Amino acid sequence: MQDPRFDRLAELLVSHSTGLEQGEHVLIESFDAPDAFVIAVIEAARARGAHPHAAIRSTRVLRRLVDGADPAQVEAWADIDEHRMKAMDAYIGVRGSGNASEMASVAEDSMSLFGRRYQKPVHFEERVKRTKWCVLRWPTPSMAQLAGMSTDEFEDFYFRVCCLDYGRMSEAAAALADRMNRTDRVHIVGPGDTDLRFSIKDIPAVPCCGDKNIPDG
Repeated sequence: MQDPRFDRLAELLVSHSTGLEQGEHVLIESFDAPDAFVIAVIEAARARGAHPHAAIRSTRVLRRLVDGADPAQVEAWADIDEHRMKAMDAYIGVRGSGNASEMASVAEDSMSLFGRRYQKPVHFEERVKRTKWCVLRWPTPSMAQLAGMSTDEFEDFYFRVCCLDYGRMSEAAAALADRMNRTDRVHIVGPGDTDLRFSIKDIPAVPCCGDKNIPDG
């Protein structure tokens, strides 16, 4: 039996985060996340009349592809994925990893090549600028370990945070954003010697309420 929290989170992604509409194409790109959750997102997208597409990735495989790659390989890879991204109206990224440091030992020149020739054209130029998108961090044992929690305890915490009413949060954040946009001087006093004074004048306040990242806030 599928975890009902999967369905709640999938519905949040297709309704609040990306606002999928009838006939729109959405790419669901999953890294090391359960197939059951990807299926839940597919079903939620279809329920809204959208056309779901899926790319199932592995962070360990990605590391092997990137480390030692040459420009010809990365450019061909980017050309294929950029072509698909151009056909999408929305993007949902589901990103987990069994090891949060999986990419740590990749050579610097390889990471730079991947960033310039793949990430920039496919994601920063095409996906970010042209699609409705949201990126979700998927809970893994490695994340639980970093938080100093058991896997089950961390998952419970994660789903409580991710399945909250982000629409309500957005309404509540609007007043704070307005106040921050009208504010010049900020004074923060805390325990010990904490006494900070600075200006936020003309620095736009951007409420983060689940429309680009989950968890958010």
